[in-house]
Amino acid sequence: MTSAALQWLAFFTMLIDHMGYTFFPALPMLRAVGRLSFPIFAFLLSEGFAHTSNLKKYAARLLFFALLAEIPYQLMIYHRLIGLRPSNILFALLLSLGALCCARRGGPWYLGVPALALLAQAGGFSYGFYGVLLVVLFYVFRGRRWAIPLVLASCTLLYCAYHHSLFQIWAIFAAVPLLFYNGQRGRRAPRYLLYILYPAHLAVLVCLYFLQRGI
Repeated sequence: MTSAALQWLAFFTMLIDHMGYTFFPALPMLRAVGRLSFPIFAFLLSEGFAHTSNLKKYAARLLFFALLAEIPYQLMIYHRLIGLRPSNILFALLLSLGALCCARRGGPWYLGVPALALLAQAGGFSYGFYGVLLVVLFYVFRGRRWAIPLVLASCTLLYCAYHHSLFQIWAIFAAVPLLFYNGQRGRRAPRYLLYILYPAHLAVLVCLYFLQRGI
């Protein structure tokens, strides 16, 4: 399975999750399917970090589209604006990118990893410490196929225990497509397409929601 295929799988499982949240709250399986998306995005971020030739541009893309997506994300989740807050997943991935930089530099910079994980949790970033920890461990154990299910299962179980909920447990099944990753890029979509689709699909869902409500 190529990274391009994983990108589309992550996007469509996320789309199913958001559709379930917005329009079909009585169908929990849609949300369960959506639990697969973040681990795949986390894995792809660790791979992207390892291969990118321009880390500053990579970070700038994440920041730009995170800012662009924040208003439609808040409207989809809360149906109102709750102020400036790093709520959507791209902010979490950006923070995790910073943690990856700390992990690669090593030495005292390693302290930046738990510091950013705590910031993710305290700052209300999507998935909190779980997001940062998952990305960093995928990077640390990069190339060790056997580690994928162990990293994913241990992080997910820790997250579930912390939140006293098994809602995220379905994320463990993301290990299946990740184990089939062949290290190839595959036939990718145009560079910015998936970035654009993130805020775009949120905006479409929000519009449909408010139209349905007659607002």
